[in-house]
Formats: sequence, structure tokens, C-alpha cells
Amino acid sequence: MKYTFNIGLNNNDYSKAIQHINNARGHYYDDYHVTQKDGEYNGIAEPTIVLEVDTKADVVSMVGLVKKWCKAMNQICIALEITDNEDSSFGALVYADSFRGHKSAFDSKYFLTNK
Repeated sequence: MKYTFNIGLNNNDYSKAIQHINNARGHYYDDYHVTQKDGEYNGIAEPTIVLEVDTKADVVSMVGLVKKWCKAMNQICIALEITDNEDSSFGALVYADSFRGHKSAFDSKYFLTNK
């Protein structure tokens, strides 16, 4: 399956984020493609990493990885989109375990891709 992640950079350093992405390489996925784009969070402009990986890892494992990234990268949540082999996609916001505020629903109009 193909996973696309949006990782905000307002409270996160790009090079440290890449370090965490590299640390997951080989265990969760072999290769990845990353770009930086201009995103938005709660109406505020935010530079955002758009990360794409192809993996055989199951959804539960990948959600676990994203929760680890939320903690390590000081993120409230990380948006992800899963695309299967038939080009059907599903999006979600994965929140940090420590977050206790209002949780929004995934909205594709805010999700950044490399397309």
C-alpha cells in the first residue's frame, strides 16, 4: 500500500524530522519520497513535509509509527492517506496519545500530495 503523510514544521525541525523518517527505513518501508510544501493548520500557514512510502506493513503498524512520530516530532497530529492497489484511498488524522483537546476529522481539501 502507498501511504502519504503530512508532517507540520512550525514546531518541528526539518532535519530532525528527516532523521526520524530515516530511522523507520528498513523496518516499516524501504524507500521514501519527501518534499516540502506550504500547508495550513487551523488557518495558520505552516510549512509541511509531504512524505510518500510504499510498504507491505499493515495499517496498525503504520499508525503505531505515526504515534511515535507525533511524540518525537512534537506534533499534535499527523495526517495520512492510504491508497490501495486499486487506487482507492482513505484519509485519517492520527493524534498523539497525550493530546486531550478536540479532535478534528480528516478533510482532503487540506491534505497535501505530490500530485
